[in-house]
Amino acid sequence: QIPPPNPLPHRTSALHTLTMPAQLTAALPSYSPAAKAAGGSSASCTASHFLSYPTRRLRNGVRAQVSTTETAEPAPAAPAKPVKISKKQDEGVVTNKYRPKEPYVGRCLLNTRLTGDNAPGETWHMVFSTEGEVPYREGQSIGVIADGEDKNGKPHKLRLYSIASSALGDFGDSKTVSLCVKRLVYTNDAGEVVKGVCSNFLCQ
Repeated sequence: QIPPPNPLPHRTSALHTLTMPAQLTAALPSYSPAAKAAGGSSASCTASHFLSYPTRRLRNGVRAQVSTTETAEPAPAAPAKPVKISKKQDEGVVTNKYRPKEPYVGRCLLNTRLTGDNAPGETWHMVFSTEGEVPYREGQSIGVIADGEDKNGKPHKLRLYSIASSALGDFGDSKTVSLCVKRLVYTNDAGEVVKGVCSNFLCQ
């Protein structure tokens, strides 16, 4: 009997051919019709016994490879994301100092119509006193809650308007805020005249 080889032979998937070292191949009996006629059954049996051995070794090798993969170390954790700082907080911009349930009650100091009598629509410029309690920057908006109640008997919801004045206000003392508002009036599909709640409240 021929001992099994120490190196692990490999098998190609296309031709199912086994490759063996040269020294072991030379020790195998050669196959020929003459050898078969002379009683080559034992040689053929020895060769087939040897050629079936690498298949078992190959399966063992595959199992060992799978076992190695299962015990691999986990990947390192992703680094933590940096905490973002709001640009508004960095620049000292104040937002939402007052809430709809507890609003600041201002006083209208000036309300002037900017458009002529024959102009399509009305636009008004109005100045409100804040006494410096509503700080703002250029580009911010301010919420206005109209007096009265809606059709459901609840207070009107807040409407946002872009601030028209600079941070110093129209009088330069940082104690006022100004708006430019166009009165909203239109006729709907049913022929009814609809007036905007907050714009008409401000323009009046």
